[in-house]
Amino acid sequence: MIEVGWIKTNWRRCVESLDALVYPWSCPLCGTGREGGSPFCPRCRGLIRAAADAEPACPRCALPTNAVVMPGRACERCAHRRSLGFDTATALGIYADEIRELCLLVKHERNSWLVRHLADLILFVRASKLTETPRDAWVVPVPLHANRRRRRGYNQAEELARGLATGLRLPCVSALRRVSDTPPLAELPRSTREKIMRNAFSARPSRGSGLKGRFVLLVDDILTTGSTCGAAARALKAAGAARVEVVVVGRAVEVQS
Repeated sequence: MIEVGWIKTNWRRCVESLDALVYPWSCPLCGTGREGGSPFCPRCRGLIRAAADAEPACPRCALPTNAVVMPGRACERCAHRRSLGFDTATALGIYADEIRELCLLVKHERNSWLVRHLADLILFVRASKLTETPRDAWVVPVPLHANRRRRRGYNQAEELARGLATGLRLPCVSALRRVSDTPPLAELPRSTREKIMRNAFSARPSRGSGLKGRFVLLVDDILTTGSTCGAAARALKAAGAARVEVVVVGRAVEVQS
């Protein structure tokens, strides 16, 4: 009779060998050697974790704050702003250094294999927040317009949403469509972004009834001014969603209007 321990050991070796064949031998951030089971070397894993835990974050907008914010309370920067569209935001960390590099890497389809590891990092680092998600929630990616999707080949937000949905054992639902092919928003101030993104999304008619009263985790790669996620969240709420919480990899320092 074959011992269970022998089977487990050899299965683990097979998985690690396959992992080594499928994924690069070197860390995608620094190029040094990595360990099986993770695409990142120990040093870069430590840097990512340190960046994620660097500062307390506002539970509403996910920007860093120099003081602990009481549960349910917003930071001073967004407390007096009109509705953001979404209810709360959670990020792996600030869009800088290693986290910025990760966000830039996964914009390219050739690095799509990294997205599931980012999803795992978010689930691990932000477990205390994400495990509170209701069991009937939907995980919804921020969609690209069809024209941009064809040019890019894939949407990293969709892949990230699938990874988070798998980890949380929730359905990943394409409940939104992008109805306008908006220009690139990089470097634009918040006021301009909001004008461009107004009515850029709508709920898919086939998903409308399912959104009524629904808790939604809205997933994107980067949150900058909140204009894109805010517009997407408003479209979800217009279709009946009760609550929309944003989850992203990087939270950029907000562009001033």
